[in-house]
Amino acid sequence: MASLSVLCDAAEEKLSAEQKLLAERETAVAADREKLQAEKDAMMKAGITESDLLSINVGGQIFAVKRSTLLMAPEDSLLSLMFSGRWDESISRDAEGRMFLDMSPPVFSSILSYLRAMRLESEHPAKKRRSLPIDQMYEAELKAVCIYYGLFPKPRMSLQLKSREQQGLSIVDDEEGTTVRQTAGLFRAAFGTEVIETVATWKFSVVSISNGYLFAGTTAAADPSQNPYSSSSAFGWACDGQVYLGGTNYPGLGGWVGWQAGDHAIFLLDIEASILKMYHSRTQTLHTLALPVENKQWRLHLNLHGQGDAVKLTIPTAEEEDAILFASRGA
Repeated sequence: MASLSVLCDAAEEKLSAEQKLLAERETAVAADREKLQAEKDAMMKAGITESDLLSINVGGQIFAVKRSTLLMAPEDSLLSLMFSGRWDESISRDAEGRMFLDMSPPVFSSILSYLRAMRLESEHPAKKRRSLPIDQMYEAELKAVCIYYGLFPKPRMSLQLKSREQQGLSIVDDEEGTTVRQTAGLFRAAFGTEVIETVATWKFSVVSISNGYLFAGTTAAADPSQNPYSSSSAFGWACDGQVYLGGTNYPGLGGWVGWQAGDHAIFLLDIEASILKMYHSRTQTLHTLALPVENKQWRLHLNLHGQGDAVKLTIPTAEEEDAILFASRGA
């Protein structure tokens, strides 16, 4: 009877904790909705609409373009976020007060043609967009600009993880994302089942942490060892201000202080640029690590040690990506 009572108490405690977590999530979602609606109301009050005609100085040449054309870019792209109306005040301006973009005019012209063709396709589905030519001398810049501004929809990142160890680490996938929980009090690593091929973003949340060890970042190892944070391809951030570059710890690099329960961070991995970025919401700080350019086989990587410690990985919303995208522009 005593053992049954203990099991019942444990089940009730677990249910209570899950209900509390659900209530916290519902509160956070409601707050995000209120914030978004407040931004929309402010935009309407300021007279900002998709039909606005914008005057943009691009490398010294003036372009007149409708805001709705620029918003044909993917919703979560930097270009779409920049011209959504919420960030007009933060965009660089020229001496005449016009928005300014530092790129070659032919490149921007090609992008506008691409976006206008997309709009025509949406209005007339039977029409097919053909490839848009550009002078060979601008091809490299056009490619770089398209990647930087996110003009092509990003493939949905896989949050599926695996571990070499059969015991000590619980990995649970649900509709929201992936929860990883330490159950043995030993070093246990989890890493992505898929190689990240282009640009990927993910949200990392610390559900609980004791006096254990927690590492979040990337690895180029296909099958990490028990302590992969010390491997030559480990890059990321851990507890107690530890920052790992190629398996070597550089304490406090970039002002990093370490993880705490309740922390949230947005990660951005850019394969072409060989850069890993992490925006830490509690300290409102952007951290950046340069990755070896010769290695392109990067995977998501976690390491937990304290029994009961847990983290959650989710796909960030467009609003959550704002922080790291605009912080990156200023970095």
